[in-house]
This record gives sequence, structure tokens and C-alpha cells, in this order.
Amino acid sequence: MKIIDILEKRFPDACLLLNYRNAFELLVVTILAAQAPDERVNQVSPSLFQKYPNPAAMAEADDEEMDKIIQTISFYRQKGRNIRAMSKKIIKDFQGEVPKKVEELVQLNGVGRKTANIVLANGFGIPAIPVDTHVARVSQRLGWSEFSNPDQIESDLAKIFPREKWIRVTHLLGFLGRYICQAKKPKCWECPVTNWCPYPGKTISKD
Repeated sequence: MKIIDILEKRFPDACLLLNYRNAFELLVVTILAAQAPDERVNQVSPSLFQKYPNPAAMAEADDEEMDKIIQTISFYRQKGRNIRAMSKKIIKDFQGEVPKKVEELVQLNGVGRKTANIVLANGFGIPAIPVDTHVARVSQRLGWSEFSNPDQIESDLAKIFPREKWIRVTHLLGFLGRYICQAKKPKCWECPVTNWCPYPGKTISKD
């Protein structure tokens, strides 16, 4: 698709902006990143994983000690509880390994479909379409989905793009939404695909 080819040239380095070294770390930082800036999560995650490097250590983490490490993250107490409970479930039900199926991932505390898809795509390289606010907004404005529900948007994108392109497409749409196609004042004058965009609320200039 021409739009994706153009975005590939504009954002050749498009990727997930969270730092992680394995699927478990990715799962944890994705839970922390809900309604929190990726940059802030990246600031606290090294200390968190130095103290609790695996599901077993995380499962046994002291509530207050862990909360001190992640306290700059929004909803840190709730997220901390979810991460500890999620780690215990991984040990109890999945032999200490992060599962590789959406149906199993969403059984974990604090893990919804978007988080599950992020882990599948970026942790295991399994084709998946994580729909965050950026991907949702761009998909709607480009006319690829008329829905606001992330699951329905995911379904629409899955029909448009071949399975082997899913991961790359979501990275590119995410970068477009994050840096150009922003919620309140999209930078349409900078957008490389504005000529193919039917969005009626375009911002033609900076002024």
C-alpha cells in the first residue's frame, strides 16, 4: 500500500519506545506505561529489573519497596499490585514463562488485549495489531476504520493488511500519530500522506 511505503520512508526507525530485554520485562513495562509516558517508564525500569529481574523475584517483591521504585508512574500502587499478581500467575500457571497466546496473556492481572498484542508482536515477533490511542486515531482519520473500539479497529486493520505486515504497520501508524497526526492539532502541513487522507478537520498551516 502506497501510504505504508511513504510512512516507511518518513519513519524508517519506527519502533516500540519502551526499553526491555525480554518478554517478561516487556510485559511489565507495558503495564506500567498505561496512561503514563514511555520516557518515565524507561527511567524507572532499570532499577526495577535490577532488584526484581524475573517473575519469581517480582512475585515475592515487598509492596512498599517496589512502590518506592515506581512511585513516579501514574496509578503506581494499582500497577504494582497487578505486576506482582501477574508474576505469581506466570509461575503458577505457565511454568514461569510468559505465554505466547492472546487468550492466555489476557488471563494475567493488568493485561488487556492491547498489552497482550504488544507482547506478542514485540516480545515474540508473532504477528499482532496492538491498537493504542495513536494507531486508533490515525486509522480513523485515514478512513480505515469507522469505529472507536480498539478491538473493532484491530479487526478492520487485519482485513486491510497481510498478516506479515501487521507489526510494522502498527509501528508506523504509531509514529505518525505520536509525532504528526496528533489529537488536538494535527500537523497536516508536515504529513507525508496528507494527500491520501480524507480527514475533514485538517490543519493546513501552523498559524
